[in-house]
Amino acid sequence: MLRLQPAFESCDVTYATTNTDYRSDLKDARFRTIINANRNQKFKLLLSALSILWVILRVWPDVIISTGAAPGFFAIRIGKLFGKKTIWVDSIANAEELSMSGHRVANYADLWLTQWEHLARPDGPHYFGNVLGDASEQQSSDNEEQKSEVSSQISELRTQNSELRKQKPFRIFVTVGSDVPFDRMVKMIDQWATKNPEHVVFAQIGRTSWKPESLEYCQILTPIEYTKKVNEADVIVAHAGMGSILTALKHQKTILTMPRLGHLGETRNEHQTATANRLLDLGKINVAFNEDELTTQLQNAAQLQTNSLSSRFAERELTKRISEFAHCN
Repeated sequence: MLRLQPAFESCDVTYATTNTDYRSDLKDARFRTIINANRNQKFKLLLSALSILWVILRVWPDVIISTGAAPGFFAIRIGKLFGKKTIWVDSIANAEELSMSGHRVANYADLWLTQWEHLARPDGPHYFGNVLGDASEQQSSDNEEQKSEVSSQISELRTQNSELRKQKPFRIFVTVGSDVPFDRMVKMIDQWATKNPEHVVFAQIGRTSWKPESLEYCQILTPIEYTKKVNEADVIVAHAGMGSILTALKHQKTILTMPRLGHLGETRNEHQTATANRLLDLGKINVAFNEDELTTQLQNAAQLQTNSLSSRFAERELTKRISEFAHCN
């Protein structure tokens, strides 16, 4: 949502989230906490809906915008009952099909958007861009010669960095996200680290009973601690979750992802594999689809590169369309 900020420049904004730790990312913006729940937690879904109703009654917004999931659906549905303008931007993690909430929200979202062009339809959802942004927007001039020069400099710097990486201990930050553990990935990295003690590896492993033998680790990091680890790392290794990927792009860090697999019960379906394939095609990430590929790519981590140059915000057309629809004064 923070990557959509240019759409709200003239708006009085209140952010509602399920995680109080995100308050530190919002500086002086107004902040509310709501209860998180998923479709398997029936009672918590009721509590989530009530917490969202309470926030809407307290804030009484003119426009409600969400990227999902179940709490976002409730926000759009309740907002529509009160006659509010509603905007749904389906998560970019849904690369092959809309989320369940994204399908169900169709009748309640005044502006119904997908972030993948191939999922757009004439009657909705519509496509105006995605939150990955356009790296060219960071360039201060439209002069193609200047862009070429900057690209050459970036390439040269990456080559120099690769050589430096070979000459010093390599720093790897492993993260599984904040929702559930990903022991299959972390166990392989732990085994690799045992055989490669010259590299500095730190892992955020989630709430799991399994403990690494060769890695320095913790279960959960605060946003400030997480950002510090990202900045210190040469390469980030993560599940194929969009939070981890967008953070790597924001900080222009090379990222190696390993998708969770639905058929192994690591996530609800195979959406991470679909997302990883799409972003791999765009050159935004490196992907290891299994344990053998993970080990191989870790062994060659110093040579990993991605098109990590990215703008801080979503594509201009997307934020422009949202801003025009919201019509903030």
